[in-house]
Amino acid sequence: MTEQRQEAVRLPAHFSPDREVHVILSVGSGSNKAVHTFDETLNSYLLKNIPHLELKKNYFVHTTTSPSSISQLTTKLFLFNAKKGVKQTLILLSGDGGLVDIVNTFTTTLQREIDDSRPPSIFFKPVIVLIPEGTANALAHSAQIVARDPLKVMMTGRAQVLPQFEVTFSRAARLVTDEGRKREEFAEPGFDGQDGGELGYYDPEGNVRCYGCVVFSWGLHASLVAMSDTAEMRKHGVDRFRMAAGDLLKDGHVYSGTVKYKAERYGQWQTLKHKSDEEKKHKYIVATMVSNLEEKFCISPASKPMDGSLRLVAIGNESSETIMKVLNAAYDNGAHIESGKDVVTYQEINSLRIEFDEPDEKWRQVCIDGKIVAVEQGGWVEVRKMPAAGVDGRRVVELVC
Repeated sequence: MTEQRQEAVRLPAHFSPDREVHVILSVGSGSNKAVHTFDETLNSYLLKNIPHLELKKNYFVHTTTSPSSISQLTTKLFLFNAKKGVKQTLILLSGDGGLVDIVNTFTTTLQREIDDSRPPSIFFKPVIVLIPEGTANALAHSAQIVARDPLKVMMTGRAQVLPQFEVTFSRAARLVTDEGRKREEFAEPGFDGQDGGELGYYDPEGNVRCYGCVVFSWGLHASLVAMSDTAEMRKHGVDRFRMAAGDLLKDGHVYSGTVKYKAERYGQWQTLKHKSDEEKKHKYIVATMVSNLEEKFCISPASKPMDGSLRLVAIGNESSETIMKVLNAAYDNGAHIESGKDVVTYQEINSLRIEFDEPDEKWRQVCIDGKIVAVEQGGWVEVRKMPAAGVDGRRVVELVC
């Protein structure tokens, strides 16, 4: 008995006996190994190292059955529990997308309540333990979860509030689904998580609003994510991104639109001028809260784990050869920032705005943490770093890192 009590004392706070522990297996992530990882490694590891889970009273396992499973589970169970004051630890075997679904479902529901009435007086942030099972696993690599071993981080790490950004679109924006074949409207007010619309909702002005915690992009990055998001391309793992990038660079499309940014929250909009001195011609626009978009692809070397910064990485109308050289340098610990300083804009920002000037929808698609959104012709999008405090600064989960 004494031994068990001492062992319990050594457990991290997110595995205390008064918490519900939920394991979510995202079967569609990466190479579809989440169930295998759980059956062969994680389940026995948990039961061995966290003795009270053997009682099965506060230990639950959920397996996804569709792309909207995590959003539905969050709405029906995790959000309900959080608003009732239930302490929860969610062990997520997924890529970045599963975490984004949880963040969006929590944030859109709670922000809508702020829009409509007073928010609930009780809300216990769930703690998320990320066991990366995706292709790129940007957040897990940037937070050094992979480098320090996910299981070790799970048992010795500390929960920290996860920074977020807010994205607002003009009202006719649509979520791209089914490997690019379908366009879905975002959730109407009162969305209950039953079908579709899990990425965001319509705000009181009728514009689309959603949330992210990893990366927003337009241009080459968004296009390559959209092109590579098929069952056939996923077979190639992380190499699918390079394959898609090669095809796009051969195409040589120049993305047209006005890009503006604010350096400070209450600052003035400034029009982005590339080193090429062309205001409306762009190739690569990324706003990121993480350092690495892949294990070796360090897009923002100044970003530190969980520091809450939003950094802009932008390249204008440069040749495909120049862009390939610059982006390849990112695999050398982010060397592109220095070696490509004549063509790369790199700075910390608070907000980003894009006003699109593209007749073809293919070039009006943006990426939010791996999700693709198509903006209508003549439409716009704004990205804003969410503050750490205040009514509009709600951060809804904690991440063990």
